[in-house]
Amino acid sequence: MSNWNTLAELDPLWAILSDPDRKFGKWNPAEFFSTGGREAERVLAMCRSNAVNVSYGRLLDFGCGVGRMTRAFSGFFQSCAGIDISQNMVSLARKFNADQPHCEFVATDAAVLPFADKSFDFVFSVLVLQHLPTKSMILRYIAEFIRVAKDDGIIVFQLPNEIPLRRRIQLRRRLWSLLAAIGIPRPWLFKKLGLAPIKMNGISRQKVERFISAQGARVQAVERYDPSEGQYHSYYYFVGKQHDFSSQDVPH
Repeated sequence: MSNWNTLAELDPLWAILSDPDRKFGKWNPAEFFSTGGREAERVLAMCRSNAVNVSYGRLLDFGCGVGRMTRAFSGFFQSCAGIDISQNMVSLARKFNADQPHCEFVATDAAVLPFADKSFDFVFSVLVLQHLPTKSMILRYIAEFIRVAKDDGIIVFQLPNEIPLRRRIQLRRRLWSLLAAIGIPRPWLFKKLGLAPIKMNGISRQKVERFISAQGARVQAVERYDPSEGQYHSYYYFVGKQHDFSSQDVPH
């Protein structure tokens, strides 16, 4: 969590959308948030094209950051809750979205989401699960998405396919960890050396689909997150909650 709080202080918008041309505070906030609006419209259009029926009641945005997607979806849903591991990100989300009365923001790093079973009509996450440290943690949160979704709810999340070995090395992230551990100030690592602690992780589509089925849910559609990506790519999973949901096979 400390790394994400640090990035929230140093360059929060770039930490969420890591465009090389926007690093070091070069994201214009209006332009940044407009990307969320376009992505929300694209996701809902993919739901329609795949006959994924959405109820526009309550939405959960997991890994909300500064509220880019929470704000974007608030134009479609009655209420939106954003949750993030970083208190600094959540503080910025509340500031950026003070004009959005239907949005609330929560900070927690708990393994169990602080919401009751069957609380949300729509659960969404993009560019978040891939940064979790382990695959078992990714799967545990997917199980949590299913738990907090209503019986007729929809879960949509983005996740990379299995990451090739050469991509798993991530030398710049490892160098950040090493230098930070010996006391080099993190702002210096970011601003002077251009390092960042952002980890990339992924799970094969086959394993994700098997896991979702074991949780009593059903994959209704799968779409490429970015069709321009090469062999190393991500998927959007569109998941429907089934009435016979059980919490078995949650990874420990």
